[in-house]
Amino acid sequence: MPTPRRPDFEKFEKFEDRPESRGHRRGVPISMQSPSTDSPRSQSRASERSSYQTNVTSLPALQQKGADEHDQLEPLDEEDLDPGSFDLVAPADTGIKQYSLETRSEQLFSTEHLQVIFNDPSLLLRFTAFLSAQRTSSIPILIYYLDAIKALKAISYSNAIAEALDPIGGFDFTQTTASKTINADLEEKSKQAFGVLVREDLPAFVTHTYIQTVSLSIQRRITGTLPSSLREASEGLAEVFCLTDPSRPDNPIVFASEEFHRTTQYGMSYVLGRNCRFLQGPKTNPFSVRRIREKIDAGVEHCEVFLNYRRDGSPFMNLLMCAPLCDSRGTIRYFIGAQVDVSGLVKECSDMESLKRLVIMSEEAKADTNTDFGKPAKDEFQELSEMLNLQELDTVRRWGGRMHKESQELDAETHAGGNWAKSRVLITSGSPDGSKDFSSLSRGSGRLSGIYENYLLIRPYPSLRILFASPSLRVPGILQSPFMAKIGGSDRVRNELTQALADGRGVTAKVKWVSKSDLEGRNRWIHCTPLIGSNGVIGVWMIVLVDDETSTAPGKRFKMAPPVDPKFGRSLPVHLKDDGSLRDFALMNGGREGSVRGGQGSIRSFHDTERSASPYSLRIE
Repeated sequence: MPTPRRPDFEKFEKFEDRPESRGHRRGVPISMQSPSTDSPRSQSRASERSSYQTNVTSLPALQQKGADEHDQLEPLDEEDLDPGSFDLVAPADTGIKQYSLETRSEQLFSTEHLQVIFNDPSLLLRFTAFLSAQRTSSIPILIYYLDAIKALKAISYSNAIAEALDPIGGFDFTQTTASKTINADLEEKSKQAFGVLVREDLPAFVTHTYIQTVSLSIQRRITGTLPSSLREASEGLAEVFCLTDPSRPDNPIVFASEEFHRTTQYGMSYVLGRNCRFLQGPKTNPFSVRRIREKIDAGVEHCEVFLNYRRDGSPFMNLLMCAPLCDSRGTIRYFIGAQVDVSGLVKECSDMESLKRLVIMSEEAKADTNTDFGKPAKDEFQELSEMLNLQELDTVRRWGGRMHKESQELDAETHAGGNWAKSRVLITSGSPDGSKDFSSLSRGSGRLSGIYENYLLIRPYPSLRILFASPSLRVPGILQSPFMAKIGGSDRVRNELTQALADGRGVTAKVKWVSKSDLEGRNRWIHCTPLIGSNGVIGVWMIVLVDDETSTAPGKRFKMAPPVDPKFGRSLPVHLKDDGSLRDFALMNGGREGSVRGGQGSIRSFHDTERSASPYSLRIE
């Protein structure tokens, strides 16, 4: 019987730059630990395999490098030194612009960023589609703002017409220009409405966008299909968890994973027993902090992207996903928090075209003091026309310029048949999945978002009972049931998985996930991460479930129908073992035993391959 092992957590307190601290062999996806992966041949195979499986989607690096690649900090040689020089290293290149994550964070959630989105119809369509699908409560404030802006542009257009009135000789009242119409109250209301969108909806849109990218990267890492160029940067990517107890004062952390300590640089003795606010800093968005606090007080799940700080004061962009953990009576007992460092996405403006444009505009504005240079002349009517909706445009098309038209033109137009309001028809191939890509952008969530949609928390070995489950996995009777009862497949996989959990080693395994409705089991990956308590012993396991990309979706697995006699068109009685195999079908139709040995041999070789896993492997397949 395997015995549980107490992990060594001395490294949590010292944070030394040891060789094993990078690429550390700790519970990483399993076949990465085989000695054969160090050989050039195996690396070449892995690279070819990963590039083949990920060539459809380009995955960006989520984290940024710790040091600027331009800043080498190499000591100067004696021959490079001037006699009177006091330099020890080469001077910094003044031509290279210093990057600041804090500044980029402010740009990401700024009024200017949302203005860039509103100025581009394609970007605005994505933003409004997100609100329509994910944040319907924000639609009224969006409509309010758009109507207020339309009214202000109408006022601006009327002022432009009034200003263009020419004086007429002999009429004294035309000699003075009419005063401009100003509605300061409406301008203030529009600014406040836009401020609400910036404060509440822009962060939600950013978070939703990054969740899509992060989910794909984590899924590829768990299933072993991540490109080789991103494997090192993804080390520990899906293993940063903490568990808090809301029943205690200030909702302190009671368990945290090893990667949580590595990411934040805070030791276990400091983290446990404290609220997560110690990660906040001078540039942390206070509105993000308020939203997280309100959602936790309300006992609902929440996702947020905001700036946090490590122990050494360095900032990192944190994608936080938290959800309540309920017992069998529905009482909230704990909160689970999953964190992902997405500083690399923010730095490279990945999947955020609007942010990229804002950064370019900011750099151009600094280089050119004359910000109005090259801008087209202002056209008030064009700006007003861009705000008109379809009904208003139809009215303009039907009645616009009527007083300038001849009567016969009006008659011809009247009998032409009103076809202006008919929308364009889009004819597709008829595939029921035609709109799947767009709908996936606005996928709803009642749980941890993205890749963390399916998760379990189980007690440590030897109990291994399921304590909490995500809403997607929570079925009657699952709580307090044995976790290993859900694991089907070969005994080897079950034994190696049990041994890894007993040893306290993080493990990623491909298993047959058994349920009451699917006793055969479906192929799934499980990613197991231990959360550590104040005594240095594993207190609970966080287990993330990911569907296997190569397996057939449930409901599409068909059993072979019994053979049919072509003479009578009905099923023949099956006297052999009814397993739907090609071998039995051939024998019943006059085939010889030897004619199907090849198929049987293929089955045997598959099982032999399954049993021949490397004893050094931590990826169980």
